[in-house]
Amino acid sequence: MGNGPCPCKFRLGIEGQDAPATVTVTDPSGNETTFIGTINFSAEQCFTGGPNCNPAVNNFEINFDANNGDTINFTQGRRGTIACFDNTIATLMDGTAQATGNVLDGDFIVDFSYTIDTATDIATIVIMTVGEDGTVFQTVFDAPISPQTFIGDCDETVGPQ
Repeated sequence: MGNGPCPCKFRLGIEGQDAPATVTVTDPSGNETTFIGTINFSAEQCFTGGPNCNPAVNNFEINFDANNGDTINFTQGRRGTIACFDNTIATLMDGTAQATGNVLDGDFIVDFSYTIDTATDIATIVIMTVGEDGTVFQTVFDAPISPQTFIGDCDETVGPQ
């Protein structure tokens, strides 16, 4: 699993630990299933509170609970390539995670973007994963940012939280 370089650092989360979301899962044959429920998302890559980036900080997690009782989780998330833009956008490409729950399992490649609207402190989060068998999980949702959310360059520092 990737230990890519740290061109920047971020700590991302959503306020209240879950947000409404619609998820689409497409199986290798192209059949789509849509789930409606709540999602929790967090990611911490290269993050330190002071100046510097720490390559050992390398984690993200996605937990989705559908209204019908189905669950889809991506755990043990590790980075591929990360990027940050204007202290408001963080992306991860080609990360890896283990799918668990009662819908998906196995290893997945994960891409996500987290974009903050600074006027509202609402993030738009786009997640797409592809499993070893070609199964695709995708969602786009909006959620208030957590107070701990930070996106920045390695030389930037974070004040008290």
